[in-house]
Amino acid sequence: MAGRSYAAAVQWLGAAQRPPHLKAISPIVTGSDFYNGWIYDGGAFQFGFNVFWIWLMSNPRAINKLEDVYKHLPLRTLPIPDLAWARLYAHWLAHSTDDHYWRSRSINRRYDRIEVPAFIIGGWYDVFIRGTLENYIGLRARNDSGGSSRAPRLLVGPWAHGSTYGPYPDHSFDLFAPDDAIDVPELQLRFFARHLRAEANGLDEEQPVRIFVMGENRWRGEDDWPLARSSETKWYLRENRELARDPPGDERPDEFVYDPNDPAPTIGGPTSLPARMLKANSGPLDQRRLEARSDVLAYTSAPLDEPLEVTGHLAVILHAATSARDTDFVAKLVDVWPDGTAIILAEGALRTRFREGFDREILPEPDRSHEYRIDLAATSNVFLAGHRVQVLVTSSSFPRFDRNPNTGNPLGVDGPDDLRPARQTIFHDAERPSHVLLPVIPR
Repeated sequence: MAGRSYAAAVQWLGAAQRPPHLKAISPIVTGSDFYNGWIYDGGAFQFGFNVFWIWLMSNPRAINKLEDVYKHLPLRTLPIPDLAWARLYAHWLAHSTDDHYWRSRSINRRYDRIEVPAFIIGGWYDVFIRGTLENYIGLRARNDSGGSSRAPRLLVGPWAHGSTYGPYPDHSFDLFAPDDAIDVPELQLRFFARHLRAEANGLDEEQPVRIFVMGENRWRGEDDWPLARSSETKWYLRENRELARDPPGDERPDEFVYDPNDPAPTIGGPTSLPARMLKANSGPLDQRRLEARSDVLAYTSAPLDEPLEVTGHLAVILHAATSARDTDFVAKLVDVWPDGTAIILAEGALRTRFREGFDREILPEPDRSHEYRIDLAATSNVFLAGHRVQVLVTSSSFPRFDRNPNTGNPLGVDGPDDLRPARQTIFHDAERPSHVLLPVIPR
């Protein structure tokens, strides 16, 4: 079996049924869990992608007229033109926690039933990059012998989700072309020749993982994922909007006001949105327009004296308080060039009511500091000498994530008159050291 996105998810679920004639699969750009990393991310509804996909399935001729649809509130009355798809959308909203509805369909609860070899393909700017990597790790752990011919293989390039309208992989981001050129169908054919015809083509002797390292813009083979030689390193949010390796002392917090009537816009990153509405809406876009907003905090390091490679899983540990009954925190990892260009590498969100798990909702106590772990999935990037590492902190990325109305009400019931501003406080002191976790590769 072969295919991408939805067809890739079908491969995983089909393989878990153990049909006797299935010998190998090659799933491209798909997730591992239909709740976290698909319909939701960090507990926030992946509004932009979900609505785009609903319209693509039900009314594709109107796909580039979604701007007004994205503005519609409440979410539960979205004017979906097809009744069957409207019912599916209603199910998504009704199951806003990771409950039985999602668990009964999840791929990551079925690895122990998947016995066929898999050639897994993803992109650093794909909306499903977290699930792509989890599928590899889960199937790798299922394999009894790391050197077995049945062990999974992984390929990750600097791509976004869909060649239907954008850059995967038959189109390329200008930032990486032509160094990212690679013949994906040829690699798949070689993989299938090994497992369907038992062809001795040298595949078993090659490293099972191949990744594109951005910044240096080159392909590299690896023995496994995540990389065993990576070192989880803390870079701290500091006063004067600095990002530093030294932990903070006695420092005053930073504040901003998040107003859901004026959310910070989605600019690039790992998302999938209608291209004509937002032009190039995914991938390595410049974030300087966001830095100028009063509701976005930019913490930036000093220029690097030598290259810094960051390859692996990313997270931001944020100590923060909100005046609202519920809100979102969004974080982005950015590579700032010497000329000021700020290229997004990764983005993640956390709805505060899900800080203790996605299977339960616990509203935060207003104006009290809580610790929030924001999952930014993963990347592979070399910050070159003279570049700076940057972390952006805000409370929205719209329309990728739905606007949190800050009310604490059930998802989708709030209308335009219900939206409430929230005062957000970001702490970075000795007792509450907010930081980003970077998987640093020694050089």
